[in-house]
Amino acid sequence: MSRVANTVKPRLKLLGQQMEEWAHRGLDQHLRVGITGLSGAGKTAFITALVHQLLNAERDHLPMWEVLAEGRWLGAQRARQPDLTLAPFDYDAAMACLREEPPTWPPSTRGISEIRLALRYRPGRGLRRQFKDSVTLYLDLVDYPGEWLLDLPMLSQSYEQWCEQAWERLLEGPWQGNTEAWRQSVSELAQPDDAAVAACAEAYGTLLGTLRQQGATLLQPGRALLPGELAGTPVIAFFPLSPEQRQSDSELKSLMTDRFNAYCEQVVKPFYRHHFARFDRQVVLVDTLTPLNQGRASVEQMGDALRGVLESFRYGPGSLLRRLFKPQIDKLLFAATKADHVSVDQHPNLLKLTQSLMGEAQRQIRFAGGEVETMVLSAVRASEQGQVDDGRGPVPVIRGRRLDGQPLVRFPGEVPDKLPPASFWQGQGFDFVALAPPKVAEGVLPHMRMDHLLQWLLGDKVR
Repeated sequence: MSRVANTVKPRLKLLGQQMEEWAHRGLDQHLRVGITGLSGAGKTAFITALVHQLLNAERDHLPMWEVLAEGRWLGAQRARQPDLTLAPFDYDAAMACLREEPPTWPPSTRGISEIRLALRYRPGRGLRRQFKDSVTLYLDLVDYPGEWLLDLPMLSQSYEQWCEQAWERLLEGPWQGNTEAWRQSVSELAQPDDAAVAACAEAYGTLLGTLRQQGATLLQPGRALLPGELAGTPVIAFFPLSPEQRQSDSELKSLMTDRFNAYCEQVVKPFYRHHFARFDRQVVLVDTLTPLNQGRASVEQMGDALRGVLESFRYGPGSLLRRLFKPQIDKLLFAATKADHVSVDQHPNLLKLTQSLMGEAQRQIRFAGGEVETMVLSAVRASEQGQVDDGRGPVPVIRGRRLDGQPLVRFPGEVPDKLPPASFWQGQGFDFVALAPPKVAEGVLPHMRMDHLLQWLLGDKVR
């Protein structure tokens, strides 16, 4: 009898949690937001700052957030995590990094994590205002690696289609020299020897990490970069073959095809079903400045990655029936981060450049009923705006600290409003410098436009 009880109780508890989530969805009191970022975008710092601003919301720091400006905000608290199979987002450790002396950026996360907040406010309109003094909105923030998001386009490809694209990316100008040795070793593979294939797969993962440091963005499979619990398993031990190898029906090609298909079915699809497809809203963080430092090919590849991301989302209006039984992403935000790394007069260009890289996909999303937005922000502002006189008049500058702690005062340069032509890169370069976190031992973290983000993300839910 006790054995049956031990089996039934966990199932009843899980069913109770699901019923609670359905009830909150039916009352429009639950919002699940996926947050990811392309390489170097500052995802952990962003989520930490977002949670911090909600827990410490003050009108002076978030003037554009309407619920706060109208005096209806009652506060936020951390709540019990709903999905016990996910690692908790370590907010306290991340805040400790930003508060220490000297402050450091929190380390990147390497898997999925989650944090839930209970947001309490007074309704300002509708039936809720007539019958309730206060309402609680449960906000789930789910953090996952951007590398995994970039795997979603693989679901619509065959191994040969993926292989052709991946091999072509290895031949692109800035990375061709770095990939030559690996391409040569793969071309010499004739039989699917387990040890040789495993060695090539491991070397491919290392190569993708090197390419990421050199500005490449569209790197697949994402689990080759961040394998997590799949480290050392055959399902991620595949890689692109050379054009000559793809022309024959060899055992090696058959093995790579089987593993590619298994990866899509057993890794990418479950991630889509269990996590991605359950999001109501999605925030994608983009660092547009670093690719400018690294050259035209880096910017172009980031554009390819952004367009691939856009095509992977499920869109549709967020009606209650759809929220209850088939949630779809009704709002999608691309946030160009590190706005504090350039002077304010360059923000319009940074916004236009990010939008231009996404091409026509934004309009297609809007036509399908989804809402897509692009924003320029800094979750943790690491510089102050200023001016210096160079003898010809005032010049906008930023003041901050380099990563090594040395003070910095400089004009960071102009941001193009679209991808410059190929001829531009022959004699012109960019030099946007990485900044250390600000020294804020206590009090609310400084930011740029996080109140705009909160209004976009939550404004319609806390009316």
